[in-house]
Amino acid sequence: MFTLIHKNKKYIASKKGDLYLVDDFAVLKEIKEGKMNIGTKDFVVLRANLNDYMSTIKRKAQIIGIKDSSYIIARCGVQSGFRVVEGGIGSGSLTTALLYFTYPDGYVYTYELRKDFAEFARKNVERMNPEHWELKIGDVRKDVKEKEVDAFIVDIPDPWNAVEMAKSVLRNSGCFSAYIPTYNQVEKTYKKLKSENFVDLEACEIIKRDLHIGELGTRPENIEVAYTGFMVFGRKI
Repeated sequence: MFTLIHKNKKYIASKKGDLYLVDDFAVLKEIKEGKMNIGTKDFVVLRANLNDYMSTIKRKAQIIGIKDSSYIIARCGVQSGFRVVEGGIGSGSLTTALLYFTYPDGYVYTYELRKDFAEFARKNVERMNPEHWELKIGDVRKDVKEKEVDAFIVDIPDPWNAVEMAKSVLRNSGCFSAYIPTYNQVEKTYKKLKSENFVDLEACEIIKRDLHIGELGTRPENIEVAYTGFMVFGRKI
């Protein structure tokens, strides 16, 4: 896959058969890294990486961005060969990251209650042409059929209600992760994990500050997204 950049705006070129579909405005027979012209616009062409996929996702719900998803993946040790259950697809951002790291030998099972969210996110995720992904309309709190999975990751309003299901399907040392917007949800989830004898518990948030590189000096950016979400982790034993 390739990323096309025009005036700092990125577009993913997804391969469909022998053609490349560039967002919703172009169909090309061939793309190469470097510079190219489409119509009246000049583009820089790069080989696509995870940041490109995640930063170009069309949003219907708040996404789990690369700042937080990278820590979730590292904390859960997600890698090729891992089988991961995900609850709540949102716009497909975390799903995209999980598929990127579990490729080629792992598998991601995504459970989403809302069909409209599922179909919207599917279009974002399928730009990667994932063959190791199954999207299910179902409740991650009670409908999970997979067993001995390596990670159980949820972005739902009541993650504490998914802990018992996670405990029943995770392998030993498998990781539970919840992405959470408020402190009271963090407390309830952490306490539930502790009551179910999960270990290696952690509650945290990740803060990132961008810098403005100017002609006369460097300083923090004027506009900063100071808060995105909290994370809670625990491992089964």
